[in-house]
Amino acid sequence: MELDFILDLIESSGYLGLFLWLWLGVFGAPLPNELIVMTIGIAASQVVLNPIVTFFVTYGGIVAALTTAYLLGRFVGRPMLPFLQKRKRFSKVIERSLNVMNKYHSYSLTFSYFIPGLRNFVPFLYGVSKLPFKTFLLFAYSGAFAWLVIMFSLGYWFGDHKERIFQMETEILFIAAVLIASYFILKLIKRKRKQKINSIT
Repeated sequence: MELDFILDLIESSGYLGLFLWLWLGVFGAPLPNELIVMTIGIAASQVVLNPIVTFFVTYGGIVAALTTAYLLGRFVGRPMLPFLQKRKRFSKVIERSLNVMNKYHSYSLTFSYFIPGLRNFVPFLYGVSKLPFKTFLLFAYSGAFAWLVIMFSLGYWFGDHKERIFQMETEILFIAAVLIASYFILKLIKRKRKQKINSIT
């Protein structure tokens, strides 16, 4: 059903329709982002879509959605945040997002996209905190790109086993998030060690 919807969307509205749906439609979509992107990967594997164009259109839609969340937080987030925190549906996710942000700082933008729920609120909350846009761009866009490579590839190469892969979604995303977080932590440790050596010399 999801595949038919994606194909109909491309046929009726082209890649622009896919971009707009990924940018604005997924905020209200009942389907998990993982399933959506894997389905797009399946559609690309069936030679109905150009895989490279489809990948970058999908990435553009995701980046646009992340940027929209950040800008909403930056410009209207302060009055919205108390309202959202009073709602049970959002309060726990916001609390989790704030805990992750306090612990990992800007690096949380990179791996938060691997965690459903947090991926929507962390960019918004960094907008509220007035994080510089260049910093947001670096960490958020790179995390979304890594996530997209994994999910799109799973759909493209293993689409026939989509249900089984989706059942293992938590494990796959956890391993990917750990690997990415480890990379950035090691990079941070190396930078601090280098700064320490430079200060001694």
